Amino acid sequence: MDALNLDLVILLGLLLVIAMGGWILSLGNSRRARLDQRLQQATLAARKTLQTQQETSPRSGLTHAIIRGLQGAGRRLPLFDRSQRREMGGKLASAGFRNNTALALLIGLSGASALVAIFAIVTLAWPLMRDVNAGFRFLALITGGYIGMLVPRIVLDRLVVRRQQAIQRHFPDALDLLVVCTNAGLGLNAALQRVASELEHLAPALADELTLTSQQLELSGDMPGVLRQMADRINLNSIRSLVATLIQSRRFGTPIGHALRVLSQTERTARLLRTEEAAAKLATKITIPMMLFILPTVLMVGGGPAILQLMEIFANQ
Repeated sequence: MDALNLDLVILLGLLLVIAMGGWILSLGNSRRARLDQRLQQATLAARKTLQTQQETSPRSGLTHAIIRGLQGAGRRLPLFDRSQRREMGGKLASAGFRNNTALALLIGLSGASALVAIFAIVTLAWPLMRDVNAGFRFLALITGGYIGMLVPRIVLDRLVVRRQQAIQRHFPDALDLLVVCTNAGLGLNAALQRVASELEHLAPALADELTLTSQQLELSGDMPGVLRQMADRINLNSIRSLVATLIQSRRFGTPIGHALRVLSQTERTARLLRTEEAAAKLATKITIPMMLFILPTVLMVGGGPAILQLMEIFANQ
C-alpha cells in the first residue's frame, strides 16, 4: 500500500513538472511570437514612412542630383589657384562645413553663379545697350560674370562672421564651465567634452568646435597643435588667448583654474563693452529711419488738420 502511494505521488509529480514545462514553453513561444509580430509591424511602418517621404518629397532626389552636378563641375573647373582654394577651404572650415566635397561644391556654385549673372546681363541689359560700343558690352559681360563668381564667397564670408559672433557671444559661459570642470579635477579632454555637452543646445557652434577638438585630442597626442588648429578654424582673439593660456599652463606645469577665471572675467568685461558700444550706436543708426518714416508721419498728423482748414478757408474766399 505504501509502495502504491509512493508511485502515485511520483506520477503526479512528473505530470505536474510536465505541465509546468509545457506552460512555460507556451509562454515563451507566445512572447516570442508577439515580439516577432511587433518587429514585423515596426518594419512595415518604417517602410511605409520611407515610401511616403519619398513620394511626398520628390525634390530631395532633384536637390541631391543638383548638388552632385555642382560638385562634379567644381572638381573640373579651373577657376581658382591653389592659394585661393586653400583660403576657401579654411573659410569653409570656419563656417562649419568640413565635408571633403564642400570646396568642390563652392567652386561649382561660383561657376553657376557666374553663368546666371552672364545670362541675366545678356537677357536684360543687352537689349538696352544696342547703341553702346561692342567693347563696352563685352567688358560689362566679363564684369558681371566676375561679380557673379564672387557672390558665393561673399555669402561664405557672412556665414563665417555670423558663426564667429555666435561663438564669441557664449565664450565666457564656456570659460566658466571650464573653470568648474578643472577645479573638479577633470583633465582637458574630459573638460572639453563636458562643456560641449552642456552647451550643445545653448551654443551649438561652440559645442561643435569643442567636440571636434576633443576628438582630435583623443586621436593625437599633440595637444598644442590641436589647440592651434582650433584657434585657426575659429579665428578669434578670444580663442587664441585661451589656446595660449592652455599651452603655457601645460608647458610650465601651472594650474589653469586661476588663469581661466581671469580670462573669463576679461571676456565678460569685453562682452559688456561690446553691448554698450552697440547700444550707443543705436541713436545714430535710428536717425535716418526716423527722418524718412517717423518725422513725415508726425508732421502729417500734427499739421494735416491745419492745412485742411487753410485749404477750406481759401476755397471759400
